[in-house]
Formats: sequence, structure tokens, C-alpha cells
Amino acid sequence: MGSRPSPRPKFEIESAFSPEVIARRVNDFLKGTEDIRGIAFPTRIELAISGPDHHFWSPQLVAEMTETETGAHLRARFGPDPYVWALYLLCYVALGLITLLALAFGASQLMLGQSPTALLGLPVLAVLAGLVYGASFVGQGLGSDQMYRLRATLEELTETREDPGREG
Repeated sequence: MGSRPSPRPKFEIESAFSPEVIARRVNDFLKGTEDIRGIAFPTRIELAISGPDHHFWSPQLVAEMTETETGAHLRARFGPDPYVWALYLLCYVALGLITLLALAFGASQLMLGQSPTALLGLPVLAVLAGLVYGASFVGQGLGSDQMYRLRATLEELTETREDPGREG
């Protein structure tokens, strides 16, 4: 059974490395590359695409690390750039407020015995809300190769077979 689509996909990784070692490996890797930018701390890692491949739909990967008896557990989540995420949420807030105003005005029109013309905008607002929701999936589609690259990088840096942070 496949997973349901999500505006902010997530995954988990178990590593034999401690969070401190993973943070060091990630920071060492980032010093040697210009394609991916980010930072790592013993509790949190942030990775994003940089350079000419970075677009407004480019994803950001944030992973929260917790220490376990055998190493570390990472809970990672993809999301848009924080500015894009803020715009996404602002669109929802604006649509919600406009919907409330249309409902209140339409109810007032009904109580006054007028035709509730304000309620005619509700289907349009519902379509706009659906388009905003769908935009996250369009962005995921456009950034899917970059999501794969960020996830593969994180998985590679948490594997115990080799130390990519020390290469090249």
C-alpha cells in the first residue's frame, strides 16, 4: 500500500552514528560542495539546493535527530523554502478571511430579505483553496529530482559503510 500524498513529505532514518558524528559528517560534506547548502547541529540538520539549480520550488530538508542506544534516529521532512511556505500559509489565511467575510455578508443579506449574492463567491473561493493546495504537489513534482538528491545525500552521510564527508 502506497503512502498518501502530503504537502510536506517525511521519512525516518536509523543510523549507527551518534548525532554528534552525523552533524560533523554533514558539516564536513557541506564544506566540500557548492550544490547543497545547509548546516548541522547534534539535534537538527537543514539541507537545501544551492547554486544555479535553486528555484523557488526547490525543496528544503529538515531532519530532527535524537540519540538512541544504537546511534541516532532522524525524522526528516521536506518543505519549501521558508519564504515560499509563508506565502503558502498567507494564501490560506487570506482565503479563509475572505470566506468568513462572504459568509457574514451573505447571512446579513439573507436576514435583510435580500438576495445573498455574496454567497456566490464561495465556490470560487473553494476552487482557489484547492489550487493553493494543489500547488504544493506541483512544486513537489518540479522539485522531485532535488528531493531525491537531498534524501540520498542525507542517507549517504548517515550510513556506516563509508565516510563521504571525508572524500575529495
